[in-house]
Amino acid sequence: MTVPFIGNEATRGRLRTLVQSGRLHPCLLFEGAVGLGKASTAVWLAKVANCDHSDLEQRPCEQCWSCRQIPKGCHPDVLMVGLDPSKTAGIISVAQSRALIGQLMVKPFHAGSRFVIFDPADAMTTEAANAMLKTFEDPPEATHFILVTAAPASLPLTVRSRSQRIRFSPVGIPELRAWLETQGKPDALRMAQLAEGCPGRALNLQPGENGGMMVARDALLDALHGDVAVQFKFAETLCRGDRSKWSVAVDDTLDALGGLLRDALAVRVGGVAFYNGDIPDVVSDWARRLDPTAVATMVDALSTARDRLASFVSGRLVVDSLLAVVVRTLSAGDKHEAI
Repeated sequence: MTVPFIGNEATRGRLRTLVQSGRLHPCLLFEGAVGLGKASTAVWLAKVANCDHSDLEQRPCEQCWSCRQIPKGCHPDVLMVGLDPSKTAGIISVAQSRALIGQLMVKPFHAGSRFVIFDPADAMTTEAANAMLKTFEDPPEATHFILVTAAPASLPLTVRSRSQRIRFSPVGIPELRAWLETQGKPDALRMAQLAEGCPGRALNLQPGENGGMMVARDALLDALHGDVAVQFKFAETLCRGDRSKWSVAVDDTLDALGGLLRDALAVRVGGVAFYNGDIPDVVSDWARRLDPTAVATMVDALSTARDRLASFVSGRLVVDSLLAVVVRTLSAGDKHEAI
């Protein structure tokens, strides 16, 4: 079943107008959190540009040959570039870039506009990105690139500077809740809030699925209450073994920290905790220690940690560094309150 779009209607409206006027930039960078519909919009845009319907406002018609083949990945002129299946690491390789450049030397078979969709674009190695630079800047006629990413900072500046950046925003909680109810999701309000306005993420959540984040939160708080040796041991244990085995637990830990920060800030300004209502004393303590500037410091550290993990920096080093910032910021807030 095809899930209808929700949110970012203005963005899709602008993209449709650019297609209709022939002013679509040759290299688009679709950026935003996971689950906002960036990849779906890329496929939708390729259909809009290549649909056979005579009325431009009725595109995509979903009935013509192009509209039916593009979502299946069977259209010869809409190319999907994902992770290299021949590599154990999750990358888009330079070999893929070189093969793609060779394909693009041939004129489109059927489409009026050829599209190449990189997803996730931030998986491109430096060599792969460098190989594509000239093509991004001066593509073959009627060829457009769409780079889909949740981590635009991981892309080389040379790639970002050659792209038109299209930012996707979270959907409002009331709107997302109403939409989830139409999809038959139970506990739609909580699912919308846990998904932080991301429809794709909300659809994949199951009631009570935040249990992993709660376990990670409790382990994180235990580590923060210990000394430096305890914190080092926490990071070592959390990141033991292959990356594929510990990455989910680390993601849960980062999500748990983000939830604590959001709740602390909400309580500090007179609101209520949503993610951590079961530990009100901890949230109140964090709210007392952390002013908005301190929260911003920790959010920046959290964002940096995510970027470093996406760049395959050692998980233990990333967690050690993040814990150091958290401990230092909480301690500074405690000293400030005591003065």
